[in-house]
Amino acid sequence: MEYCKNCEVELDDDMAFCPLCGLSAGEEPIAVKISKEKYAHFRDKTIDEIENLSFIQKLNLIWKISGIILISGIIITLVINLIISHNINWGKYNLIASLVIFANISIAIFFRKKPLLLIICSLTSLILMFLTIDYLNGDNDWGIKLGIPIVTSVYVLSLVIFVLIRISNQIGFNILAYIFIAIATLLLCIELFVSLYSHQIIILKWSLITGASLIPISGLLFFVHYKLKKGIDLKRFFHI
Repeated sequence: MEYCKNCEVELDDDMAFCPLCGLSAGEEPIAVKISKEKYAHFRDKTIDEIENLSFIQKLNLIWKISGIILISGIIITLVINLIISHNINWGKYNLIASLVIFANISIAIFFRKKPLLLIICSLTSLILMFLTIDYLNGDNDWGIKLGIPIVTSVYVLSLVIFVLIRISNQIGFNILAYIFIAIATLLLCIELFVSLYSHQIIILKWSLITGASLIPISGLLFFVHYKLKKGIDLKRFFHI
């Protein structure tokens, strides 16, 4: 049994050519050797320049590129909206969303070492976005009654998880348990705010079912983490 010397495909005895690359059976492939000095000339100079940048310079480059892309998208959207509708209506929402995205990118880059300040500034930018949308929509106050409470819940729960991670003596299954509890709490908050916005009364159904599923899982994760922390052999404990 022979093998193609180029792609190492197994060849039958009656095969004169490789069915994959077409090389004759027993023929040596032509190796193209390029020295390191010559290979350097084939590389894109832009890639070399990016690789030579420091971490801070790369972040600044990402920030500038993001700004250029978002500003270009804003201009194009406003022009299309103006041409089609002879007015700026839906384009203003893209303007607001793009500005908030750019603000959050800037916050993530410049406040990356200050997580508490990062969360506060990011949440503030989203609250301002909802308030602006409510103002543009006139009487529609869905941002105040629905958007801001849900987003605030997400950020508060994220902050709580971050604090728990920082103060935990040992990180393991307990972090997953915290996340599951946070998800259950968030779903409860979402249904709470949606029911208040839609029906003006509190109606809790699916969030309670989801919470009833996640809480036992969190308890099991806490239990496993406790046993691991105590050095118990889990294989013996679970009779594996």
